[in-house]
Amino acid sequence: MSERDDMQPVDATSNQNDETATNSDSAKEVHADGVAVEPENRAIEPTGSARSANSTGSAISADSTGATGTTEPAGSTDLANMPDRTETNAARAVGAFFAEGVASMKEMSAAHRAHSEARGELERLDNTIAARERELARRRDIESRYDEIVAEETARKNAAVQTREAAEERRAAIAAEVAELKNNLEKMRDEDASVERRLKSAVDAAEDKERSSRESGKRLQRRLDDAQENLERTVKEHDEGVSTAQQAVKSAESLLATLNAEYAEIQRNPSANPAGYSVRKRELEDEISDAACALRTAKDDVPRIEQETQAAIDEARAAVAEAEKPMASAREAFNAVAAAADRARDAYSEAKDDAEKRQKKLRGEISEREKEAKAEEHAAQVAQKEADAAQSTLDEANEIHAHPEATASLAHALEADRAERIDRVAEVEELAAAEKTVRERTRGARLKLVLAIASIVLVVVLMLVWTYLAQ
Repeated sequence: MSERDDMQPVDATSNQNDETATNSDSAKEVHADGVAVEPENRAIEPTGSARSANSTGSAISADSTGATGTTEPAGSTDLANMPDRTETNAARAVGAFFAEGVASMKEMSAAHRAHSEARGELERLDNTIAARERELARRRDIESRYDEIVAEETARKNAAVQTREAAEERRAAIAAEVAELKNNLEKMRDEDASVERRLKSAVDAAEDKERSSRESGKRLQRRLDDAQENLERTVKEHDEGVSTAQQAVKSAESLLATLNAEYAEIQRNPSANPAGYSVRKRELEDEISDAACALRTAKDDVPRIEQETQAAIDEARAAVAEAEKPMASAREAFNAVAAAADRARDAYSEAKDDAEKRQKKLRGEISEREKEAKAEEHAAQVAQKEADAAQSTLDEANEIHAHPEATASLAHALEADRAERIDRVAEVEELAAAEKTVRERTRGARLKLVLAIASIVLVVVLMLVWTYLAQ
């Protein structure tokens, strides 16, 4: 297969390493990226480039030693170069250590990725095979039951069509009834509106009469109230006038009695001064005469005032009686008009309530019939879907029956997928084994790299903590 040929197992690297280890005098393992690694029981050696650099450095040192042998002793040259050589070797060892760890991580990641991709391809292939198996089984089942399916689905379609047509007929009949009911509702609304307008006019006329009668009654009542107030005022004036006249009589009598008493006292006890006595006597006589005249006048005023005020009272009482005469008939007329207005309002309210009840009942009937029409429409839609489904099944069965080559092509494709699956399974198993081999082989180097990185991070954290505490 093309995909299998394109993908090389990760274990090829280890095979190359084994071959390199066989040809090498030091029996080292060489990774794919050129890093040389000793077996676990050996010390880590530098990479190929580092080894080349060491070889070059050794050659240069040897040449230098040979070239300068005539001027300096060999032992002194080696002692002088030893510190630099030690630092260089340490740096190379650290670089080789990290290079080996990184290479191990990359190799492990590549092996795991190759295995995962192959497993994913196998899962997708399994899904394709399952789908094609279901499709092939379905097509073969339809082909084997073709005549039966045609008969069943044709009968199913015909029954659904009949159901749909019957539902559509019922819906049309219900729609006609709904239209007639709506027409009746419009007529009912028009008739009720006409009756309500007529009754509303009667209510308005009755209320106008009621208002007019109420205003007339209020005017009569105000007239009666005014007459009664006038009578009360006249009676009060009569009482006050008579009381004032009587009080004047009493005052005149009291004054006359006082003067008479003083006059009698003077006569009993004449004064030693005849001139003064005579003057006072004459004054008292004049005052007594005036008081007697005033008393007669006051007594004459009492009957006159009583007569005058009594005439005013009689007139006021006559006015009250005159104002009370139309009150009874006005009350009767107002009560009659008010009763007529109440009857008109009651008739109008009853007509409105009755119209609302009848219209509400008819609207309810229309709503129920519309629900029935919608139910029939839904039934027709369901039947149409059933007929469409039956027709779809018939079309599919006819297509499968008319094109057996498509079924054969699907069977060939399924066989090819199954054959490819065998290769895929072998490939997945091979890549799984390769991943396991790489994991086991690189476990030590990866663990060392992780520990080294963790140690570096720990040292950096400790240094930062120490610096913070030192501040």
